[in-house]
Amino acid sequence: MRGRHYGLPLIVLLMLVTGCAPALKTARERPLAVEEILRRVHERNEAVRTLKGGGTITVEAPEGSNSGFFTASLKKPDSLLVEFKGPFGIHVGTLLLSRERFVFFNRMQNRAVIGRPDGRTLQSMFKLKMDFDQILNAFTGEFPEASPADTLSGFSIEDNEYVLRYRNPANGTEYRIDGDAFVVRTYTVTDTPGDPSVTATTDRIDDSPPIAMPRFLRVIFPRERRSITIAYDDIEVNKPVDCSFVLPPQAQIIQR
Repeated sequence: MRGRHYGLPLIVLLMLVTGCAPALKTARERPLAVEEILRRVHERNEAVRTLKGGGTITVEAPEGSNSGFFTASLKKPDSLLVEFKGPFGIHVGTLLLSRERFVFFNRMQNRAVIGRPDGRTLQSMFKLKMDFDQILNAFTGEFPEASPADTLSGFSIEDNEYVLRYRNPANGTEYRIDGDAFVVRTYTVTDTPGDPSVTATTDRIDDSPPIAMPRFLRVIFPRERRSITIAYDDIEVNKPVDCSFVLPPQAQIIQR
């Protein structure tokens, strides 16, 4: 009886202390070498094999902005299916993207645009200079890794983020990496004069198992004044997904 009498308050006290303890700032407490940081970022990225989620997507461009609801199914390394919905849940379009084929079906017009998934086709449809891998990465929060031609020019720790800066003759690249989740929080590419050509950010990182995932992703192309923003309301990783889509038999087809 005595053990039970004193044990309960002790357990409650430990729970309160644990619950009120500040989150560890891992990068500052136990800083890692650059090679280990990059390894963990790569490991996190490679761990994402499939994704299923929904939320809102916004594309901004000088010609105008569009925003709406979406559901997405993604399977690495080569499949993405996005269903677009308008007000009141009206299904307005479907995007099927693979390395061999691009299909965008406008349900309101019963019209499908089919072509190769190269930058020119994607830019003509969505007014964004993004290739296949860049679009897939926009949905998973991944960014290009430094190439062998890049030289590490700076390394620091700021606000529990690892800051890595690289240079090559053409441009500079900066990564700000979350010190706990090893998700890239900001990614910036600048030209030789130092003007940014690409700026990307992630936020609302869900670090629950099995893999840390940002629920907010934004990629900006400052020179063209264009951007894409993806905000997830719900997201699942590494669950079975179906990225198949069959056009209605009476759909009008336009080849690009």
